[in-house]
Amino acid sequence: MTVALFGTSSDPPTIAHKTILGYLSQNYDLVAVYASDNPFKTHACSLVDRAKMLQLLLEDINLSNIIHCQDISDRRTLNTVRKARQKWGEDVDLTMVIGGDLASQIFTWYEAEKLWRQLKVLLIHREGYMIEQEIIKKINDRSRGCLVASCEIPPFSSTDYRHNHDETVLTDKVKTYIKENRLYLDDETSC
Repeated sequence: MTVALFGTSSDPPTIAHKTILGYLSQNYDLVAVYASDNPFKTHACSLVDRAKMLQLLLEDINLSNIIHCQDISDRRTLNTVRKARQKWGEDVDLTMVIGGDLASQIFTWYEAEKLWRQLKVLLIHREGYMIEQEIIKKINDRSRGCLVASCEIPPFSSTDYRHNHDETVLTDKVKTYIKENRLYLDDETSC
């Protein structure tokens, strides 16, 4: 079984996340998605709010091979992989899905050498970030393989929403949750 692990800040989740999940669902047996805390980022909203918004996004997608797996989320990806193997078995074929903006920093993650030997890596293009061939080669050399996703991602991000409050980048359920819970009122630090 092939499983894509898609941990995302989801701060908030956008239709770009929805596009990525649609692509993953067509290329993997199972897509495990979860809101995560990136120790290299400051998050505008709590993990609880981000996980709830991600669940609402998944309700809009409604594909049987995409599951919300908040229970495998961990600040250390190595622990997420351990939890995933406990959940789906030691022989499961795991691929970690990573935004192209993070590609060069993954070698600084906790116990990176041990982590990447256990996984394949799928890089997702992000507008404004170039995925260098030397980074792909470095990931290939240290992991079970590296691919770059061949999908067209909408040219905006969660950061764009937090700065511009452009609601067209959100699904209706996420938009409603943000309004009802008064999130992202002023700037990135408003939650």
